[in-house]
Amino acid sequence: MHVVEREEDLAAFADFVRSHPVLAFDTETTGLDIFASNFRCRLAQFGTTREAWVVPVEAGPRFGWYAAQALRTASRIIAHNLTFDALVAERCLGVPLEELCAKSTDTRILSHLGDPRAAHEGGTGHRLEELTAAFIDKEVAERVKGSVRAMAKELKMTKAEFFRLVPLDHEGYVRYAGMDVILTARLDPLLSTRVPLSARKLIRYEHDIARVCAVMERRGFLLDVEYTRGLSLRLGDDEARYTAEAAVLGVGNINAPQQVADALIRRGVTIPDTTKTGKPKVDKFLLDALVSNGDPLAAAVQRAKRAGKWRETYADKFLELIDADGRIHCGINSLAARTARMSIVRPSLQTLPSKESLIRSCFLAEPGEVIISTDYDGMELRVLAALSGDVAMKRAFAEGADLHLMTAQAAFGPQATPKQRGYGKTANFAYVFGGGAAVIAKQCGIPLDTAKRVVDAFARAYPGVTRLAKALQAQARMRGHVTTVTGRVLPVDRGRIYSALNYYVQSSARDVLGRGLLAMDAAGLTPYLRLPVHDEVIGSAPLADAADIGKEFARLMAMNMRGVDISASPDVGGTSWGSLYEQ
Repeated sequence: MHVVEREEDLAAFADFVRSHPVLAFDTETTGLDIFASNFRCRLAQFGTTREAWVVPVEAGPRFGWYAAQALRTASRIIAHNLTFDALVAERCLGVPLEELCAKSTDTRILSHLGDPRAAHEGGTGHRLEELTAAFIDKEVAERVKGSVRAMAKELKMTKAEFFRLVPLDHEGYVRYAGMDVILTARLDPLLSTRVPLSARKLIRYEHDIARVCAVMERRGFLLDVEYTRGLSLRLGDDEARYTAEAAVLGVGNINAPQQVADALIRRGVTIPDTTKTGKPKVDKFLLDALVSNGDPLAAAVQRAKRAGKWRETYADKFLELIDADGRIHCGINSLAARTARMSIVRPSLQTLPSKESLIRSCFLAEPGEVIISTDYDGMELRVLAALSGDVAMKRAFAEGADLHLMTAQAAFGPQATPKQRGYGKTANFAYVFGGGAAVIAKQCGIPLDTAKRVVDAFARAYPGVTRLAKALQAQARMRGHVTTVTGRVLPVDRGRIYSALNYYVQSSARDVLGRGLLAMDAAGLTPYLRLPVHDEVIGSAPLADAADIGKEFARLMAMNMRGVDISASPDVGGTSWGSLYEQ
């Protein structure tokens, strides 16, 4: 372990870099919000499997220059969670993101391709300490993981304060920093060999997707600060008003389920479900049903909780996260779930209420531009039709038939009502997402027998889907996993074999989106991209060109999978994201 303590030590560091063209790289920073005005990179670490150099870039510009030169001259860089360190290197060291990504390997990507499960799901996990414990040394992992806590306690600081304020020459701090690159260098070959042969072609693909997402993260999404501040105040007023209404109706604490349940029971409401502890269960489904029947207490509780959640989770969080230019730089995890579905954090924009304009109106197109949304057309069901080869389902998409009505008619006859079509729609998506009759019954508010009737009708109407589900379950029982059309290996838990179809379809759909992002990137459209949200891509484009760019988004995102068109449709809005959903 070598620490560059003085400028005179930089020559020896440069010699080390010249003699080691492949280097592991990591940074220690003041926090995780790279685009905050007070963000700083404190240390830059470089290493091999046996040796590490720690450069205190915060100590002066020459230290930063030498760290940047190390990144530029290395023929290959290895990092764990590359996006973060690449964004740090660009902002603090002046090394372009694209330049670093082109020659880097992210061991987190290798980990996910080898075993996509998180530690709590029975996998090795993807955090550096989890992988160290699994493949190198459990004791070392515990020591590294616990060292920050111990040092912070020693210095009488919180962990957040520790990373901002610990002296650059603190022995434990630099040892912790140096160990990260040694461990990353050691994990690289171990994780690489664990990537299944079928998935090896995904290594470059996933690195390219991560780069495109990092570019979106770097650019950020413009926030309407004045509107967002006003929205926060408005939601606060709504929360107070509806909380007061609930109090008048007997609920002093809207977040106390037992209080809400007791008050509803006093009003004559029958609560059919119970919690694991046997208490009356008040959940969203019950409140929705009561609100639709005009219950004022349920409406007050629901509206107060929604206003409070939207204020804290969205409006206030947005204002907390904006940078000096009024932008929010969402963290885009391009490889998140077991199925490889993406996630968006800081803030969590994937959890926005569906088709809702109030919160989305916080986000703006660039000046002189408008928002574009390009959404896949029923992607999961189209992917299911392609993968199953089901004749009826493929014909329905080819002819533009109403698949949800077809499912309803299979269950209730040719005169199926619009409400029954809704049951068919729920059943179609429940099948894709791994839900059964109980889920359909709860979501639709129908008897379990009726829901079972719809499920049975689905199986009769689309026998190819049933055959695929059975084949995948057999594969999962025999091998413990299923392999997607792209070669991705997805472990299936023994107790949840029924999830095999869901994983298979969800992962394949995610790779349709990934392919679309790369097609847009290759066409030079990445500057217009802002966020991938579920099966939708949000962009910003000049008003005069927006319609054409939206059509090009849709063309590049679309593909034909085994004879089924996986199509996408563009929608051009106004200056805010929310304009797409205004009535």
